Amino acid sequence: MKEERIKETVKLQFEMIHLFHKNFAKIFHQLRNSQYNLNKNQNKAIMIIGAVDNIMPTTLGKCIDLQKGSLTTMIDALEREGLVCRKGDPADRRKTLISLTEKGKDYREWFMGEIEKNASEILQKLDEEDIVAYQESLKTMFATLKKLDETA
Repeated sequence: MKEERIKETVKLQFEMIHLFHKNFAKIFHQLRNSQYNLNKNQNKAIMIIGAVDNIMPTTLGKCIDLQKGSLTTMIDALEREGLVCRKGDPADRRKTLISLTEKGKDYREWFMGEIEKNASEILQKLDEEDIVAYQESLKTMFATLKKLDETA
């Protein structure tokens, strides 16, 4: 029984990812009205770094699914733009942490506002009952993914 549920869950997960990208991920491509011309991975990095304050490059790479060389190039570009900075980890001098600069925080705030506007336009197509159900589903998915992350 558990194996059948897992099989169905995997199928649903990938069908959901496809629909999510079709409906929402395009927002990362459409936003070009800032002084920075960042690509979707750079925007994702800004969002992730800002959510956690400091992050090790390897962890960021796993979150965005980038290989080390591409990740280094991306971080270098964001650093040149003045949006992120590298600093040593005070707990372990061998580690480097990436964090947002003030310019990076300002950009993230602007970008988040743009995402909310765009996502709001998409979600307006639903009635309130569907929005509530979607929100509850997202909360459940978030809690489940967090649980999986803690066991990894």
